[in-house]
Amino acid sequence: MPFVIIGGCHLHYTHNRNTANRPALVFIHGAGGSSADWPYQWQQTSIALSRSEPRWITDYPLYRLDLPGHGRSQPPARTSIDGYAADVAAFTQSLGLRRVVIVGHSMGGAIALTVGLLKPANLAGLVILGSGPSMPVSDVILDGLAADFAQTVGLIMKFSWRKEARAIYREVVTQHMLAAGPEVVYGDFAACNAFDIRARLGEIGLPTLVIGSTTDRMMPLAQSEALVAGIPGSQLAVIEDGGHFMMTERTNEVSAALLAFLQRIRA
Repeated sequence: MPFVIIGGCHLHYTHNRNTANRPALVFIHGAGGSSADWPYQWQQTSIALSRSEPRWITDYPLYRLDLPGHGRSQPPARTSIDGYAADVAAFTQSLGLRRVVIVGHSMGGAIALTVGLLKPANLAGLVILGSGPSMPVSDVILDGLAADFAQTVGLIMKFSWRKEARAIYREVVTQHMLAAGPEVVYGDFAACNAFDIRARLGEIGLPTLVIGSTTDRMMPLAQSEALVAGIPGSQLAVIEDGGHFMMTERTNEVSAALLAFLQRIRA
């Protein structure tokens, strides 16, 4: 299990050991999550575009990062999206990654967008899932995380998954959030609540794919549409009935959209 030291903090990540001369994908999880929130089948399922193009997600170098204070990474967690974004940018540079596509889910999407505003030289593109230009959090969640952590995590999960989603998916992500603890999860949701780059979307000059779901109750599709309206040249992929964790509930569709986007970047 590899670690890298960023700002004196040991950050854990996984790597698929692919060293192909292709853009490296760096996956950033959401609030209170971990790198394990990206399901294993994400790396095994895809739709071939052509015989001459990469056929699988694993045809690209893949890095899944535990943010500070999450998963196996050392605390403390950061208290702002800017703080996390600085760590992610430093992570890609410390590994010497020359062309990076950051794939961010929910809070991870806000982090990816903020890295885009930092404009590191090695950044080749952004993929934003279930996120938006601002991420307001209701007082019910913020107050609940402080007053009754476990019950409020259950409420978050209720709105994050469709009723038809496999129970094991919900249970695994729930355990990750409970393991992160109330201080980290509250801090993450407070950081999301403070995040707002609506006035700066036009500064993001990178190829950007925005993926939203018609049944995402945590970050409605309108948030994804607002990103596409504000980021020049960005593209929207709409996932039918995917819930907030669309990469788990609709792996094939998300994978196909991601592979097509990577093909455009390589072209």
